[in-house]
Amino acid sequence: MRSDKILDAVLTPLSEGLDAILNGETECPPWVKAWKDDGTQCPIRMMSRNGVSKRPYSGINWLILTLLNKYDSLDWFTANQLKKITGIEKPIPYEEMTKGTGIVFFKMTPKRDKPKEMFPVMKAYTVWNRDQIPDLPNVEPFAVADFDAATEVERYLEGLNLKGGIHRGGDRAFFSPAEDAVAFPYDEAFTCEHERESTKAHEGIHATGAKHRLNRKAFREYSAENYAYEELVAELGAAMTCSHLGIPLEKLQHTQYIRSWMKSLKDDKKFLFKAAADASKGFQLLTGVE
Repeated sequence: MRSDKILDAVLTPLSEGLDAILNGETECPPWVKAWKDDGTQCPIRMMSRNGVSKRPYSGINWLILTLLNKYDSLDWFTANQLKKITGIEKPIPYEEMTKGTGIVFFKMTPKRDKPKEMFPVMKAYTVWNRDQIPDLPNVEPFAVADFDAATEVERYLEGLNLKGGIHRGGDRAFFSPAEDAVAFPYDEAFTCEHERESTKAHEGIHATGAKHRLNRKAFREYSAENYAYEELVAELGAAMTCSHLGIPLEKLQHTQYIRSWMKSLKDDKKFLFKAAADASKGFQLLTGVE
């Protein structure tokens, strides 16, 4: 399948979902879903994952399988994986066959004329949620140590080794590229602890884009579009960080970023792939999670 057709197949339901959110047709927050209790104590329980490898999805697949996940389970499987797990040739119920979710995967492939040079090839896959398949083995709870999410976010910021350090006080939250420093109000000034940690994560993701780190475009060349793109990356990366820590975001904070996202999505469908990919890279650098 050609890459443009793959983009259409994957992004069409995502675009429709965001339109529904912006038009008030759904109460589902566009960055992360509302908190759901599945009986486990895993801090990454809101990260949709491959049901076999348990590897969390990232980039555009994270958005598709978390943002628009209407099921209770966070586990997703391909048809081949379901065959191996169940031992049944056709494990997917007939009524669910056409209700699979499209995701994409990039595989590095050698060039024909230059075998030593690699280029990415986009492939489309269909996955089904655990809730769509009857009689699958139960999920095994994770064994994790107790931790304080607030302490973890602070540790992430310290791990960036900011030259200008971390500053508290005032009524603004920002990352200063010139000082290589982050600043945000005192903890007591926040009305909600979830918003507090999300704000810290947001500024931390900004810091990952600095020239001497990931060198994102907004830090090389200022423009209104680059600024909007950087804010989108920071918001997505913050959502990924909070999801990883099990922090639910119950309120939508920055609807202007979503509107900018939608405009960019309509202008260039590859924009969303780039933003999601950059957000994943920022999340990985900030948290140290591969």
